[in-house]
Amino acid sequence: MSIRKHRTFVSGALAALAFFVAAVPRAAVALPACTELATNPAYGLAANPQVSAVTAALQPTAGTNTAYCRVDFTFSGESGPSAGYLPGQSQQLKIRVGLPPNGVDLANPTAAGAVSWNGKNRDLGGGGYAGAVGPVTSSTNLGYVGTSTDTGHSAAAGGSFALNPDGTLNYGLIEDFAADGIHEQHVWGIKLANAYYGSEPIRKYWMGCSTGGRQGHYQAQNFPQDFDGILAGANAFNWDRFITAELWPAVVMNQEVEAPIASAKLNAVTSAAIAACDGDDGIVDGLIQEPRACTYSATSFVCTANGGPSSDPNCLTPAEARAVNKIWDGPRDANGDRAWYDLERGASLLGLAGTNPFSIANDHFKYWIHQNPSFDWHTVTETSFITDMLTSIAKFNDVIGTDDDLKAFRKAGGKMITYHGLSDQLIPPRGSYHYYNSVLQGNYKETQKFYRFFPYPGNGHCGGGTAPLINAEALFSTLVNWVESGIEPDYVVASQTSPARTRKICMYPNVPVYSGSGSADDQASFNCEERKKDDLIDTLTIGKQFETSTKANTDSSPD
Repeated sequence: MSIRKHRTFVSGALAALAFFVAAVPRAAVALPACTELATNPAYGLAANPQVSAVTAALQPTAGTNTAYCRVDFTFSGESGPSAGYLPGQSQQLKIRVGLPPNGVDLANPTAAGAVSWNGKNRDLGGGGYAGAVGPVTSSTNLGYVGTSTDTGHSAAAGGSFALNPDGTLNYGLIEDFAADGIHEQHVWGIKLANAYYGSEPIRKYWMGCSTGGRQGHYQAQNFPQDFDGILAGANAFNWDRFITAELWPAVVMNQEVEAPIASAKLNAVTSAAIAACDGDDGIVDGLIQEPRACTYSATSFVCTANGGPSSDPNCLTPAEARAVNKIWDGPRDANGDRAWYDLERGASLLGLAGTNPFSIANDHFKYWIHQNPSFDWHTVTETSFITDMLTSIAKFNDVIGTDDDLKAFRKAGGKMITYHGLSDQLIPPRGSYHYYNSVLQGNYKETQKFYRFFPYPGNGHCGGGTAPLINAEALFSTLVNWVESGIEPDYVVASQTSPARTRKICMYPNVPVYSGSGSADDQASFNCEERKKDDLIDTLTIGKQFETSTKANTDSSPD
């Protein structure tokens, strides 16, 4: 059973805050220079028994990054078996806080070219298993306090950090990755802003994609009053299920073909699927507007030499076609019930169906599910895969599964925008559709009052592709306008340069419809048609007993 230590947070940063308050009366403290944050106990870091490896230095303007105060330290608020660690082991959260120069440091020549603090903070999420402190300059360049964390382990460990040498799970480190690291980065960002500027941020935001998207949703679910706005994309939520599903393509190819399918073949059948479904929306533009409605079968790409219809030089064998169809369909049990989702038609198959399985998924099977570093994924069959997924859900739903209760976040006045590229090659976008529909408070209009979802056709993981592209900073500006000016985003505009094209991305479940006149490469030629339901939602039956709060969220009450 997991140790839900992140439910309380009585120790950790709150204890550090008590240390700070007791050390020096707040009114007696003058604003510090950046370097003093690391040396003067008045500011909460120096001489704090829970903090080590503290550095604070004013970073000069370099390239596109403006000058800022960078603070790095390691926070250790818990230790030992009672918190899920090994005996003698303690929490080791590396945290970075970047602060636009305050009035004291703006006089320092090193701060030349700096952007002044805008009175707000913007925490930044991680990716994959995290494991490294990320840059914060994307926030400080815009005047925000920015924060990042490694979530308590090294990237070199991959997913192995979860497993102790004796084969038991290290729930201390798992909880740090799932929850504690991101909460501490937020708390310390607020605390150091208060120390450095003499006041707390007036607005608090989160921005992240992939793991950062999961982290943003975790914050909304568990600390609903901490954030005014959250931007979360390509969400790695329902981690216990989707990470397992990332191994499905390798398992299917191994069982159906007994080898990886050549990259040229995978690319060719993807192109064939796009060509087959491109015009479903009435516009031929190289994009599948709604991949969930595309029913193209890889059997249409079987070579004529094998009795199929395709003369393409990279056509498929019947076994390869069966494998590709199963990858597109996603894992099902022997009864045909869907366990989770997988890649959409039009998404590159090389990310999860390449020569080697995706390392994050492979690590999940080795260290998390089977708790065996020597585990060989080749032993997984399509049947045993379902057993492994149920094991993953049973072990990890409580610690890193995703609760769909956002009522408290809404009640606190928070706003959230989520987005997903529909050609995501790593995280199935249907997971975001599934989550959003689990959150529904009576109907879409109620949910859209605080939480809006923008699906991007043709975009890969967190963006990229030959399509009007995700622009995370533009989406963040849209979020800020919603939070601070009440401008509700019914759609956003995506653009690409080659060919020059703009396109409306409508808030889900609305869809863009060509008006019948004007260039199909101009977003002004499209209108967002309102939809009150989504007929393409897939029903999940496997693991449904772990969906703990869906029923509670069908309440249409706006509170």
